[in-house]
Amino acid sequence: MATPTQATTEAPQEPDPFYYDYDTVQTVGMTLATILFLLGILIVISKKVKCRKADSSPTCKSCKSELPSSAPGGGGV
Repeated sequence: MATPTQATTEAPQEPDPFYYDYDTVQTVGMTLATILFLLGILIVISKKVKCRKADSSPTCKSCKSELPSSAPGGGGV
């Protein structure tokens, strides 16, 4: 029992670990979604991703002419 001369000590309030600032979460989520969307469109449009194994794959004849390593004279990387 506390006497009037003793101050009651309260435990310090800890922040709730499950509190989310939903505006910040939404803003970050939309920013990341936009960046990933544009990156995906860029990859689809790019023809360089079409053939990763162009030198070893006989099925990728359309992009072998675009790669510098398949140029006659061995001008590749």
